[in-house]
Amino acid sequence: MYGCTYKAKWTNGCSLFFSSLLFVIMLISWCAVGGVKASSDASLSISISLVEGDTFGPGDSFHVIVEIRNREAQGRVDVIVTYEVLDWDENIILSDSKTVAVETKSSFAEEFDLPAWTDEGAYVLMANVSTLDGGQWSEASRSFSVVRITGGDQRIIEYVLVVALVFTGGALVYEHRRISKLKVSGRDLKKFIGGQKKK
Repeated sequence: MYGCTYKAKWTNGCSLFFSSLLFVIMLISWCAVGGVKASSDASLSISISLVEGDTFGPGDSFHVIVEIRNREAQGRVDVIVTYEVLDWDENIILSDSKTVAVETKSSFAEEFDLPAWTDEGAYVLMANVSTLDGGQWSEASRSFSVVRITGGDQRIIEYVLVVALVFTGGALVYEHRRISKLKVSGRDLKKFIGGQKKK
């Protein structure tokens, strides 16, 4: 009987402990979600686009168009824009930051130089904008690839381009000559029409 009572108390204690633990986890999750929601509702927003496409080589430069909007504009506001290029293991390849003045909207271009030692693979450019006090923030990202082209591959690409150019030029010359032969002079046309009338 004593054993049963002890077991019941232990079971009730475990239930109470796990219920309390579940409540704490839910409370932490709710706070975390609430914090994320407040940040996502910030008046600042940022968008980025890559100018030259989404494939680069090690050591290449690329340009980015950045657009920042301030939906609750109250005059000019200084914001901090931070850039990071990350690989898929989230290692930082390069980073930069600057202060920009924004009223309702600001657009500008940025240039980045990939290190010459950058490996082939997929990368992500992260852009984050925040007020000086860090109270409002927004971020955007774009993915791109780094491809290493060897000297042999470069020569093959050049040969293919030359052959394509020669083939296109030859096709244009042939088509021009074919169309020229189809042209009929006014005199020949009159002769043809006269011959058809006599028939």
